[in-house]
Amino acid sequence: MQIGGYVAEASLAAARAEDPTAAIADYRAMVKALMAANRQLGVIGNNLNQLTWHLHKDGAWPEPDVVHRLLARIEASISDVDTAIAQVTEGRQGQ
Repeated sequence: MQIGGYVAEASLAAARAEDPTAAIADYRAMVKALMAANRQLGVIGNNLNQLTWHLHKDGAWPEPDVVHRLLARIEASISDVDTAIAQVTEGRQGQ
């Protein structure tokens, strides 16, 4: 998000709220959560790329339970991102 977009969104949130300080804090928290999730998903993507490279290079697959645990963590991370996006979207629609 560009700084101008953040300032505009935070200003609109503050203007619509009874408590502008709380509204800005809430908006900032949501943006920080999305940024953190984006970083986490980037790390996951990098790890998946490395795993795929090794699988193609060596032809050796890790234990199936390791793969299942990895996929479960990825799905949980995606779910967290979906939740954060829904919170931001609902906040915009309700205003």
